Amino acid sequence: MLKSLKKEVICAIFLILNGLFLLICPLLKIINLKYLFLETMVLYTIINLLIFCLNLKEKDYTSALKAIFSLLVAIISYVINVTTNPKYFAMTILLWTALMALVKLKKADFYHDKKNKLWILQIACLFIFLLSGVISSLNFIYGEETQIIVFGYFILITGIIEFFDPFLSYLTKGRIK
Repeated sequence: MLKSLKKEVICAIFLILNGLFLLICPLLKIINLKYLFLETMVLYTIINLLIFCLNLKEKDYTSALKAIFSLLVAIISYVINVTTNPKYFAMTILLWTALMALVKLKKADFYHDKKNKLWILQIACLFIFLLSGVISSLNFIYGEETQIIVFGYFILITGIIEFFDPFLSYLTKGRIK
């Protein structure tokens, strides 16, 4: 169980670092939104696939679902070229948010089925995640630099939310029932 939590923490730290990188990209004059979005989705897919492969014995499919959904959104964004219109990019972020919300809901149901009170925290994190996704999507109407900064904040918030589950699971060590 502890090894699984460490892997989830590594994924959360990746998201936090990627969000921080996206925040400084406009300062470094890296403003190719399509490349940055695809890089984030593909790396998130790879990390979640690795976590799923390393946790195969635990039969926890949330990492596999995250990887599949992130790859699906990356492919859609590449084919449609969502960065041509801010509305398309906002809809892509909303799609990814909705798909990840389904994964978080599945995780909350998993905790609920085990009669573990962490499901309440999962639902709270789900609402925070949905709120940040919707608010971020509403702010993609500005220039490309602003879009990258808003996307960076969204990924940073997502990383912090992803960090809560393994952190609190470790702190409680199954004592919350």
